[in-house]
Amino acid sequence: MEAKKVAIVVLAAGHARRFGSDKLMVNLDGVPLGVRAAVALAGIDAAAHFAVCKPGAAIARHYADLGYDIVENPNADLGLSSSLHLAVGAAAKTQAQALLIALADMPFLVASHINALMSACDDDIIASTDGTQAMPPAIFPRSTWSLLLDTKGDAGARQILSQARSLAAPMGSLRDIDTPDDLAASKSLLLGIDHAL
Repeated sequence: MEAKKVAIVVLAAGHARRFGSDKLMVNLDGVPLGVRAAVALAGIDAAAHFAVCKPGAAIARHYADLGYDIVENPNADLGLSSSLHLAVGAAAKTQAQALLIALADMPFLVASHINALMSACDDDIIASTDGTQAMPPAIFPRSTWSLLLDTKGDAGARQILSQARSLAAPMGSLRDIDTPDDLAASKSLLLGIDHAL
């Protein structure tokens, strides 16, 4: 599918309880952690770019500066699914034929993998895989958005993705940051991954 037919959303309304602070604003090689994936995605000529954030989130201004439309989630306590519902609602107001969902705490995403997901998309949901499990970023054709609206709680689309087609991502590019230890361990990846900055 052409990029111009895809709406891209970055989900950035999590509470980061395991990290202990606002992890998306933590410095990672001179850039806020939560901005890195958004930069790679902003360079794709998509139908729209959205970022779902908590009201008043510091990271939101960075997304706005990159050209993202900010969608506020005042109900982030209800879990990841609440952000998915808002993402679908925003995308439904566009002419997009698919929705690509990415997580803000995956700072090593590469644009080449995102482009591959979009190219592979037809009528099926396609998840990314690290060779072990299916995960975001994932692309959902418009005909499947109702499945996202049916999700509940913090599991998000995990069950949906477990049954989806998957596309292997470059080694290390799907690593997410949940704890300070994850951040420390991930810094070495900056030497080996082209993260589009």
